[in-house]
Amino acid sequence: MSLSIVRFADAAVQPWKNGGGVTHELWRVPASGEFNLRMSIATVASDGPFSVFPGIDRVLALLEGNGFGLSGPAGRRTVTLPGQSIEFAGEEEWACALLNGPVRDFNVMVQRGLSVRVSRIGAGLLPQGDCFVLALVDGIKVSSAWGGDTLNRYDLGRWAEIAGAAYVAAPEGGALLVEVGGYRATDHAMLSRDKPRRCEPSSS
Repeated sequence: MSLSIVRFADAAVQPWKNGGGVTHELWRVPASGEFNLRMSIATVASDGPFSVFPGIDRVLALLEGNGFGLSGPAGRRTVTLPGQSIEFAGEEEWACALLNGPVRDFNVMVQRGLSVRVSRIGAGLLPQGDCFVLALVDGIKVSSAWGGDTLNRYDLGRWAEIAGAAYVAAPEGGALLVEVGGYRATDHAMLSRDKPRRCEPSSS
C-alpha cells in the first residue's frame, strides 16, 4: 500500500524526564532502540535545555504558541511564526526560552548522512517517491490513482513509492511537507520499523 497514516490521537505519549513537556511520537525508524528517523510533536511548558543527540541532525518547526528563542553555539535564534523552522546539529547544546507561554512544535530528527527538508505547503502535487505530510488543520485530502484519504490536524501521512502523481488539497500553508533524502526509495532498511537504534525521550 502506498499510504500510511499515523493519527495524532493514536501517537505514543512520552513525558519528559525534566517535567518540562510532553512528546507525541508520530514516526520512528526503527520502532525501538536507536533511530535513523524520528518525527514527533512536543508540548513545551517551560524553559530548559534540549537533549543532546550525537550524530543526529534536527529540524524544529513551531506549530502553536507565541514562539521560542534558542541560545546555543550559533548565538540566539528566534522562531515566532507557525510553520517557521530552524535546523541544528543534535550534539550541539541549545537552551530554549519560551516567548510568553507554552508552545507546540514539530521535531524531525535524522541520522547524519541523510538529508531532511521541511516546508509549508498548500494545494499541489506531492514529490515522487517517499515523503511525509503533517496536517496543520482538519480536512486535508490526498488523492491519486490508488485512491485517497483525509488527514486531520497533526495527523502524519507517508506516501511511499507512488506509481503516479499524488495531489494534496489543503488551504494555503495548511500542511508541512517533510522530504528525507540520502537513501534509495526502495531501501526499506532505512524506512522500516524492525532494526534498533536507541533514543532517550528526556526532552524535546
